[in-house]
Amino acid sequence: MRVGYFGVVCWLAWACSAASGYGQEKRIRDVVIVRQDVFPDVTGKPRFLYEWANGLHIVTRETVIRRELLFKPGDAYDPDLLEESERKLRALPYLGEVRIEVEREGADFVDVRVTTQDQWSTLLSWILNTGGGRTIFGGSVEEFNFLGLGKRIFVQLTHEVSEGPTLTLRYNDPQLLFSRWTAQAGFVSGPFIKNLTAQLVRPFYSLDTRWAFGLGGNVRDEILRLFEDGQEASRLRFENVGFETFGARAFGTRYQKAKLQLSYRFQKRDFETIEGGTTTELPNDELIHALAVSGSLEFLGFVKERQIDRFVKTEDITLGSVTTLRLGRTGMPFPVGVRRFELNFTSRHTYRLWQRQYLLFLLGFRTLFERDTIWSFRLRYYNRLSRRQTLAFNLEFDYGHNLERSRQFLLGGDSGLRGYPARGFSGNKRLLLNLEDRLFSHVTLLTVALGGVVFVDAGHVWREHEPFNLRDLKFSVGVGLRLGYTKSPNSRVGRFDFAWRLNGGGGFGVSIGVDQQFSLN
Repeated sequence: MRVGYFGVVCWLAWACSAASGYGQEKRIRDVVIVRQDVFPDVTGKPRFLYEWANGLHIVTRETVIRRELLFKPGDAYDPDLLEESERKLRALPYLGEVRIEVEREGADFVDVRVTTQDQWSTLLSWILNTGGGRTIFGGSVEEFNFLGLGKRIFVQLTHEVSEGPTLTLRYNDPQLLFSRWTAQAGFVSGPFIKNLTAQLVRPFYSLDTRWAFGLGGNVRDEILRLFEDGQEASRLRFENVGFETFGARAFGTRYQKAKLQLSYRFQKRDFETIEGGTTTELPNDELIHALAVSGSLEFLGFVKERQIDRFVKTEDITLGSVTTLRLGRTGMPFPVGVRRFELNFTSRHTYRLWQRQYLLFLLGFRTLFERDTIWSFRLRYYNRLSRRQTLAFNLEFDYGHNLERSRQFLLGGDSGLRGYPARGFSGNKRLLLNLEDRLFSHVTLLTVALGGVVFVDAGHVWREHEPFNLRDLKFSVGVGLRLGYTKSPNSRVGRFDFAWRLNGGGGFGVSIGVDQQFSLN
């Protein structure tokens, strides 16, 4: 009996010790940052060209990378935070592939290794956007990673044939004074617009962030142009001064949460006639003070993919659903100006149906009750038929009721219905369908990957007095060239499409632009 009693005591002591060790929380002992240049291993020829490119490039500073991480030495080890930090870094336009992995692991510690590879951050672009008779050309200089600090500077000058030049300036700082605050400012000046914007925001920078704040303002002087059958029918001057501030709070777990937001908006809108150009009645001027309450529900998941929209860069696809409802009341807290309710609703759902198939649908609704009621629906389906072939389908539908006179839906060669005149169709009911067979070849010239696409487009816009009739749809078919700029910021895709109209008069059109015609994220 004595031996049995002693054995039980020893077993209980061992069990308690094991349980205590098993439950012990591991800590991050060290975080090593390995920063690689644009071409970490120079094997291509001519060799001097790659070495010259590396020499001109400033590698992202270590402090910038560490600031984006959601963990640091001394924190509890959480594999999910490593994965989220990897997604955050990969979303930066000046970084390509990113790997965050445990390098060493002990009984109570882990050492983490963060490996990043820079993209070429200076982008000199020539611009040629043409489609359906509308042509815009020009150039831009964009630095996505100024001095390796992650700051973004953009300068662009374009010229629209028969209209005139437009200058665009933008600045974006995602780590203001190396904090979690972001700042951005923009300026646009052209024949039809002068616009100045500024914004300061502390966002929900991670899935665990509980609070968000922000404020922003806008001053805009614009000539609004209304179209019928692809031709300008009227123009009017629109002046807008606005300001908005908000605070938000998140509740719940990391992947399932609710968010509440309270915001205040001031806006002053004025419309004026243009002598010899205004042929429609002016919308009403408005002075707006508005309080709004927003609520959202999020159920999130994440998956990595390749060759959905990009060529070589890993694409992080957000799965799950995000549903948001916003209700505002003007005339509050100051009882002056316009008094009405405003409602906005969006619900976005993304699913992985099988191993290589994805489905996205989005439903949107907004209304001012007395006018401007708009329903929107988006459906996108992707099927990776093979390693280098993806079938992509896009459906867009918009319906507007009692729209303000300055609002209209447009469709044409410059907006998804390739082969037809730009702004060729206008009205308050819009339908667009695109089916693409995307091919990603293994052929690469220096840093440009080659690919192609075969597509079918269909669409139309019906005016308010016209019934919705699918027999009115316009169709086009075509082929296109895709250029995957594998080392450029965001791994951009160049697009050259050649389309033939199947009805509506027949004809041929060329569309040139940046990025895919539509995308999953």
